Order: sequence, then structure tokens, then C-alpha cells
Amino acid sequence: MRHHHHHHRPNCGCGCHKPVKQCVYPVKENVVHNCTEETIQHVHPSHTTVKNHHMIKNEHVYPHSTSVENSTECVDINCGGKCGNPEHARPRPGHHHAGAHHHKHHGMKHWNKHKNKWW
Repeated sequence: MRHHHHHHRPNCGCGCHKPVKQCVYPVKENVVHNCTEETIQHVHPSHTTVKNHHMIKNEHVYPHSTSVENSTECVDINCGGKCGNPEHARPRPGHHHAGAHHHKHHGMKHWNKHKNKWW
């Protein structure tokens, strides 16, 4: 809407005063946009748990050892011409010089070729 105002002009020196007409228009609006920026962090926490599993296997072993003991008997026969008599072939302890000698040897192996094994 227009408004009309009447103003008087100042005296210009001619001695006349004429009114001046004005036409006033509505205010023209200028819009200035000021933009600002801000950052908002949206935190979504997470967690990882590492579980280490250790297994112990108990293994039962039963070591076994075997030992072998061998004995050897030595017989010295002095039959004085009676060697066919089995009585003279027996060991006689305590009579080492006069007849049979008896000796034991432990820990020695001998191969028996007739039985095909160690003894």
C-alpha cells in the first residue's frame, strides 16, 4: 500500500512554497543467511574379550625294564680213570684241589648252540 505525504519545500529564494508529493512503497526485505556448523559425536562403544583356552593332556606311561642274569657253572673233573661214573662229575664244594671245582659267573651270556639261545 502506498502512502502519500505532503511536504513543504524549503524556501529556495524565489519566495514560493510548493508542496512536494511522495509515494512511499512497502519495505523491501533482504534476507542474509549466516550458516554455522558444529560437530556432534555420537559414540557407540563396543568391547572385545579374548578368551584363551589351554588344555593339559596328562599322558600316563609305564616304562618297564628287564634285566637278565646269567650264571655259569664250571666243573673240573678228575676221575682218575673212572670218568664214566656220574658220581665223579658232580661239583664238590670245598674240594677244589682234590676233585671238582665249582665256579659261578654272573652277568655273562653264553650261546648255547644246541638250544639256539643265550643263557
